[in-house]
Amino acid sequence: MNRPEPPAGPTTLLDAGLADPHHLLVLGPDVTPDEVEALAVSRSDTAGWAGHADIRLLPGVHLTGPWGIDPTLRATFDLPSWADHAYLVQCPVVRTHPLPPALAGVDPILDAFPDGVPTGVEQEALDHLRAIARRLGGALRIAGSGAVVTLDPESATDLTVHAPIWLDPDACVSVLRPALPDPRNLLDEIPPDAAGDEPIEVYGVASGVGDDVVDVTVAGTAHLPLAVRLEPWARRGVIAYEVRWRPARPDLAFLARPPLGQRRARAGAALAIERAAAALHGAVGGTIVDDDGFLVDPAHLRR
Repeated sequence: MNRPEPPAGPTTLLDAGLADPHHLLVLGPDVTPDEVEALAVSRSDTAGWAGHADIRLLPGVHLTGPWGIDPTLRATFDLPSWADHAYLVQCPVVRTHPLPPALAGVDPILDAFPDGVPTGVEQEALDHLRAIARRLGGALRIAGSGAVVTLDPESATDLTVHAPIWLDPDACVSVLRPALPDPRNLLDEIPPDAAGDEPIEVYGVASGVGDDVVDVTVAGTAHLPLAVRLEPWARRGVIAYEVRWRPARPDLAFLARPPLGQRRARAGAALAIERAAAALHGAVGGTIVDDDGFLVDPAHLRR
């Protein structure tokens, strides 16, 4: 079957009446339709072009567009100044109980559904849309409430190297030493009489970065992102090297809009994480993905 020809870019302006009942994926002028489709495909094995200007995101969920955004619609929907085009989301509406008061203010997307939290296919679709918008520096406009949630690409700090090679703890520390300040094998902090003689199946390496910690957890895994499952070497077993930021103040660091000091700490941790992932990839090969399951090109990591 021939692949449908994707649109070159927005050709028709989006009408407010048409758009209002639907969620919207809002993007800037530098994002192409093929980039959106590539991210959709990397998260779902059913995604792809279903027709001209129609990306199937999930079964029963389609993105139509791109539709152009003019100044009038930008003002009507209170969209960011950079908003250039949008994809209209065709998706079943599946809601459950109202948002519990204890969860208010935790997630701006959930806050946009005070009367009924999305579940089922709608929740899954919004998870995909959140990831795509974050990767592309875009925003989501939520149907019903009309809330506009801008996703911050800098909030995605953590990386995982999936590889066919196991490094023992001391070798891992040696690999990470040029990338992280004073990395330490956390197994060394276990009393000898508590360690036992069982083979090591999981271990951690930690490094202080300012007041925070960057840690690396190493273990075999069968839970693989789609991008890794497609690799031929993954059939023989995969080791996951998870490189994560552990902020000293998670209550501030993971807010939708962290304070300036936390954003600076996050930037420092992100640089350390990129260096660590690059060092690990250089030693074990494999594939690097972010926490949204998207591939990360090692050449684009800061060293």
